[in-house]
Amino acid sequence: MLTGRTYNAEEGYSIGLSHYVVEDGEGLAKGVALAKRIAENAPMTNFGITHVLPRIAESDPASGYITESLMAAIAQGSDEAKARLKDFLEKRGKKVLRG
Repeated sequence: MLTGRTYNAEEGYSIGLSHYVVEDGEGLAKGVALAKRIAENAPMTNFGITHVLPRIAESDPASGYITESLMAAIAQGSDEAKARLKDFLEKRGKKVLRG
């Protein structure tokens, strides 16, 4: 940021500034597809990722660890979460598509 360097889409993707590169005009469709996939998550998982993770990052290590542990226990407590974790561990989880 201090040097004013810019990156094209492929460079930004290769260094982790973005997760996806799409063709011109495909951004909205990709965004909608991602939103639909995110909507399939357990609500507490989405809450934790959007509201709790930023607070953990700003916490001292001890507070962050306890907050993470509490959030994980809450998020993993539902039957749906338990089934998803079991599917993941047994390699039956949904595959993540790249691109």
